[in-house]
Amino acid sequence: MMYPRLYLARNLLRDDGVIFISIDDNEVSNLRKLCDEIFGEENFFENIIWKKRYGGGAKEKYLVSVHEYILCYAKNINNLEPLFIPQTQDSIERYYTMKDENYEKLGPFRTHPLEATKSMGDRPNLVFPITAPDGTKVLPKRQWLWSRDRVESELKNGSIAFLRDKDNNWSIHSKQYLKDENGNIRQSKAFSLIDDVYSQHGTNEIIEIFGEAQAFSFPKPTKLITPILNMGTTNNEADIVLDFFSGSASTAHAVIDLNKHDGGNRKYILVQLPEPCDKESDAYKFGKTIADIGKERIRRVINKLNDEDAGKLDLDGKSKQDRGFKVLKLDRSNFKQWQKLDPSADVEKLEQQLEFHVDHISHESTPEDLLYEIMLKDGFMPTEKVESLTLAGKTVYSVADGGLLLCLEDSVTKELIDAVAVAEPMQFICLDAAFHGNDQLKANAVQTFAARNMQREKHNQIIFKTV
Repeated sequence: MMYPRLYLARNLLRDDGVIFISIDDNEVSNLRKLCDEIFGEENFFENIIWKKRYGGGAKEKYLVSVHEYILCYAKNINNLEPLFIPQTQDSIERYYTMKDENYEKLGPFRTHPLEATKSMGDRPNLVFPITAPDGTKVLPKRQWLWSRDRVESELKNGSIAFLRDKDNNWSIHSKQYLKDENGNIRQSKAFSLIDDVYSQHGTNEIIEIFGEAQAFSFPKPTKLITPILNMGTTNNEADIVLDFFSGSASTAHAVIDLNKHDGGNRKYILVQLPEPCDKESDAYKFGKTIADIGKERIRRVINKLNDEDAGKLDLDGKSKQDRGFKVLKLDRSNFKQWQKLDPSADVEKLEQQLEFHVDHISHESTPEDLLYEIMLKDGFMPTEKVESLTLAGKTVYSVADGGLLLCLEDSVTKELIDAVAVAEPMQFICLDAAFHGNDQLKANAVQTFAARNMQREKHNQIIFKTV
C-alpha cells in the first residue's frame, strides 16, 4: 500500500521539497527501507522522536511505550536550505535576557562563549590576547573561535560581551541579538525530540470543535504539525502542503492557523478515502465517512476564524485571508465511453452502441461535473479560479481569469459567439449538441474566431473546441 503512494509523493515534490512521515515502532524499520529505496538514503536528514503520551503503562507487558517517529526526507538534499522554526515566547524570555546600546534596534541578546571547544582542530593563529574593559589582557585556555581581525571588528560593533566567571576572572562571549539588521526576529533550529505536545492535545481540539471527544479517534494535534510546517514552508510564498492520509484534517487546521498567525499564503491538499463511519458511533452524526468529518472540521475552523476577524481592520495583512476550499471526488467520466465490440458482433449490437452515443453526455452529470472534467482534460488545475459570467444571455464559466471560457448550455447563438470573440479568451469550449445540427452556425463560429485570430499574434490565438 505504501510503496506506490510514496513513489507518487516523490514525483509530486518540488526540487527543494521535503516529506515528513509519522509512523509507530511496528513499521518504522520497513518504512525506512522503503524511503531509502524511493528517495535515496542520502536524502534522509532526520528521524524525529515524538513523545506522544504523558505516561501510563498499566497494560504494558515490558516497557512503557510513549513515543512514535517522524521520518524526514528531502527530494534532493543538495537543494535543501537550513530548516528553522520561530522561537517561542518562552524561549525568548528564558534566553534573551541582556540589553545594551543596540537594544532599540536589535532587541535583547544572549551570549555564547568565544572559547573554542576541543572538537575544533588546533589553529595557532586563533591564540592572541583580547583586552578587557579594565585593560587586562585575556588569553584563551586553548584558542578563540574568531580570528584577530573579526574580534577587532566585533569589538567596534559592540558585539562582544565581557563577563566575570565564578572566580571573578574575565570570560569573553559573542552576543546573539534577538533581531537581525532588518528587524526580523531570529529563528532557531528545531530539535529532533518533540516532548511538549501529546495525543491528548489532539483530542482536546476535537472536543473544542465538535463538542465531544468521540467525533474522531486519535487525531494528530495541530501543535505537532505546526513546527513541521514551519520547517518545510515559508510565509512569503504560496507553498503547497499535501497530506495523502488526511484523517481528521489536522493538517488543514494547522495550515489555516499558521497562515492566520504569520500572514502566510500556504495552500493545502488533503486526500482521504471515504471510509464509512459506524452508524452507531458518535462520529456518524458529524459525517457518514471519515472524509465528511474532515470537511466538517475545516468548515468549523474557518467559520470560527472568520467570526473572530469580523469587523477587524486588516492592518497587518493577516485578517482578510481567503480561507475557502474546494472538495473534489474521484468519479467516472461524465462522457460515455465507447465500448469496443468484438468483430463478430451482430448489427443490432452495433446499432445499440451508436444510439447510445447519440447523446454522449451522462444525464446524471451536472454542469459543475462537466466543468471540472473539461478543465482537467484541458490542462487546467482544479484549484484555478472559476467565475460564472453572463454573455449574450448565456451562462459562461470563466476559468483562470478568462483563460478558458466554457459554455455548457443546451443552445449556442451567433450573439454568444460574437461576445466570446470580443472577450478574447485563450480557449472557448461549448457542447457540440448545442448547435442542434446547425452546420452553418458552427461554420460561422469557426470563421468568427479565425477572423479575430488574424488580428492577434501567433502565440495568442483563440482555440475553439466542442465536446
